[in-house]
Amino acid sequence: MVSLAGAAVARAQQNPELAPPPDKDRVVFVNKIEIEGNENVPGAQLRARMRTKEPSFFSILRKPKLDLSQLERDVAQLTAYYHSIGYPDAVVRVQRIEYLENDRFANITLLVNEGEPIRVASVTFTGSLILKESDLRKGLLLEPGSPYNAALLRTDVYHIRGKYFDRGYLGVVVDDSTRVEDRKVDIVFTVDPGVPLNVGQIVIEGNQNVRRGVIEAEIELDSGELCEFDEVVKTQRNLFETGLFNVVDVLPENVDFHQQTVDIRIRVRERKQSWIETGFGVGNVLGSRIFAEWGTRNLFGTGRTLRLKAQYAFDLFEGDDIDFDKLGFDNTYYRYDAVYQQRRVFGIKLNAGVNGFLENDETVPNLEVRTVGTTFAVSHSFGRPRPDFGYDSEVVGSFSIEDIRRRQTELPEEKSRSNILGGSVSRDTRDFILNPRTGVYRLFSANVAGGILGGENDYYTATANEQHYHVRRSSVFAWRARVGYGAPFGRSDAVPVEDRFFLGGANSVRGYDEASLGPRTFDTAGNPVVSGGEFMMLANAEFRFPLFSRWNFSGALFLDGGNVWGEAGDVTWSDFRLRKNTSDTEPDDFRYGIGLGLRYNTPVGPIRVDYGFPLKPDIYTDEGGTFYLSLGQIF
Repeated sequence: MVSLAGAAVARAQQNPELAPPPDKDRVVFVNKIEIEGNENVPGAQLRARMRTKEPSFFSILRKPKLDLSQLERDVAQLTAYYHSIGYPDAVVRVQRIEYLENDRFANITLLVNEGEPIRVASVTFTGSLILKESDLRKGLLLEPGSPYNAALLRTDVYHIRGKYFDRGYLGVVVDDSTRVEDRKVDIVFTVDPGVPLNVGQIVIEGNQNVRRGVIEAEIELDSGELCEFDEVVKTQRNLFETGLFNVVDVLPENVDFHQQTVDIRIRVRERKQSWIETGFGVGNVLGSRIFAEWGTRNLFGTGRTLRLKAQYAFDLFEGDDIDFDKLGFDNTYYRYDAVYQQRRVFGIKLNAGVNGFLENDETVPNLEVRTVGTTFAVSHSFGRPRPDFGYDSEVVGSFSIEDIRRRQTELPEEKSRSNILGGSVSRDTRDFILNPRTGVYRLFSANVAGGILGGENDYYTATANEQHYHVRRSSVFAWRARVGYGAPFGRSDAVPVEDRFFLGGANSVRGYDEASLGPRTFDTAGNPVVSGGEFMMLANAEFRFPLFSRWNFSGALFLDGGNVWGEAGDVTWSDFRLRKNTSDTEPDDFRYGIGLGLRYNTPVGPIRVDYGFPLKPDIYTDEGGTFYLSLGQIF
């Protein structure tokens, strides 16, 4: 058996640049990996293919170790990668390893000699094309001038076949041939489209409780019509979107080229029709909370959904401090819902639903709002398909009738009715909604109450939201900007307090108490009472990084900013100064908070602990930091 030290010596004799440190038993950490000579492939792309890694920006406790055997394998892997993407003469080697700080760290330099690539000279099509050549060229990965990659040639063949499949030519044959001369490749695709096929029989099997008509409503194909493969995919997507099935197969079979027909077999496996869910959680906004839900997704076999939900939230301790002498169950929020939903209205693909609810909300200090209401809503999804069989864009319209009872400190109880017409449009390209790393989320929503709609409150509100996520290596930079505007009209002098904007706390501006920012009034004892505002601005930036990846922990650094104003006209440039004396800070000043956080990542999103410090406190703000405990990312 050859010892590790002996193997290192043998390796160093063959590759002097891979020489181990003088103390061969000492653990060496990677400090930096530099790549030289790579003119056509980005260094980041090459580093991503290596198992030898640089330390991330916040690798404090888990620095990557230098393994010379693994580094040697990485070099071979990079050379093979270059060969696969059209650089047959490429060579990657270790240029040098520089040991630093008493051989505790190492800088690695790799040298790349790419050589001359084999490039695509031409791409031509022959045969009975039927489709325009310009349409066939769209989306090809190998184009004249690009390095030749045999793997991409296979991908382009499938891409061309897909274009014919979408037009009903399921028997299409696409052959490829290449000619190499003087490092130039001529590619020829020969196409035999065959004959277009029409849909024959459509067979449905596997449904036991779901009515056949529910499945037929989701099928995009009709007997006798051209069998377009895109419609086959849409049919499968539609059936998954119903939520009724955990297996859906849409299979073309019994191809008859003489009759020019193909049968479609749809096989499904149903999910359980009903469910019961219970759970609990903790957070700064609703405090400790429990919830329960019963539902059925296939009401009387019609594919319609009925859900009954209950939520209850309470503070375990009086105030924000953990004091077991003040242990209790002070109710802050409860809500009961009965929700009915269906996927289609008069055969049109519109998700429609009715929600009757009772809600009592005391999460804003010195304010209790009790609402009994009914909401009618319709929505339509469109845009690009998502991996979860949804779509990235959605339009929602709703109409709500709400009977409201509100009580504020030392003010008489008020009762009113609001009839609200609402709408929103959103676009969501996030990779994972519960803990996104890439993508964009945009939302614009608006509500109008009163006027010709009736009710006792006349007002409107609008909110715009923008969120972006950028991943670099294993870290994520995320930012959010939100603005909200509201105003009364007609018989009303102000937007009702339950529809005003409130900021501050775990999900908006950390470093400040929940719903503590913006305009204030004072009770008879002189204590400030936050009253909400009709204009709001919010901005968040957060850098999320791995901390103890092995145990699913990660960290975050954040900067928050925002405030609420009584009216949009109250905003001035001086409000946005970064710092002010505490005694000079006014309610209209834009507030800033900074801090750090710890996340424990779970399959359903992270458990989040944040510590926020106010950069612009006023005389009513605790100048020390504040801890926040919540579920899920702040955005």
